[in-house]
Amino acid sequence: QVNMDDRFGQIMVENLRRRQCDLAGVEPCKSLESQKERFLSNGWETASAVNMMELYSRLPRAEVSRIESLEFLDELELLEQLMCHYCLCWATRGGSELGTVHPVF
Repeated sequence: QVNMDDRFGQIMVENLRRRQCDLAGVEPCKSLESQKERFLSNGWETASAVNMMELYSRLPRAEVSRIESLEFLDELELLEQLMCHYCLCWATRGGSELGTVHPVF
């Protein structure tokens, strides 16, 4: 998770707490930078992170069309908000980087 300090993220956390599902470890989920810092401060040499909306926007158009045809989605704005609050992070040690913040698909 990422961007948990903005209003949308706070609402997500509050909704989960009401269901007695506290998110352990939500504190470092403030930004992509804080997510990368979690790795770097634990001995990883490189760290990268990208939110899921950016990742989704980089998929080939044919794949996006296939995904979107699986189920009708009329709340595209909500999907975008959700995807901006989840991320993919990766780190490396002892070699070259696996990718960059802007992966090419």
